[in-house]
Amino acid sequence: MKILIVVKSKHQGNTQKIAEAMAEVAPVTITMLENVKNYKLSEYDIVGFGSGIYFGKHDKELLKFVKGVCDKKAYSFVFSTSGTKSFEKNNSALVKLLESKNKVVLGSFGCQGLDKFFIFKLGGGLNKNHPDMEDFEAAQQFILDVIEKYNKLTAQ
Repeated sequence: MKILIVVKSKHQGNTQKIAEAMAEVAPVTITMLENVKNYKLSEYDIVGFGSGIYFGKHDKELLKFVKGVCDKKAYSFVFSTSGTKSFEKNNSALVKLLESKNKVVLGSFGCQGLDKFFIFKLGGGLNKNHPDMEDFEAAQQFILDVIEKYNKLTAQ
């Protein structure tokens, strides 16, 4: 099995840390969005997309990239880090976009990350020490669940 994770992690590195935690327990290749052109997505069984959340949505460059992917059926997942706990809501736009591109979304994951945006910077940020060990363990369980769903769907 081959899994590619495409990450846009630009401020605190929170999303990159979550991707790296997933790679500890699964056959994952991680690439930053800026380098994704070096990979052929169709060569991977599953492609995950993750970024921090900005104003309630994934990074606009990541969304633009996903808009440009082909409409061929494929398997994917979504993840994010955010200053809030609105993970399902935050991930929904990217999930819907992937589904509109004929992708089977195997799951959606989110956790809190250190947020030093605007005024929060003055106090050292929100969600200090996040992502933490619990977040990493949850991300690892998430990727194992994604693999299990994929195996069930493709075994038929």
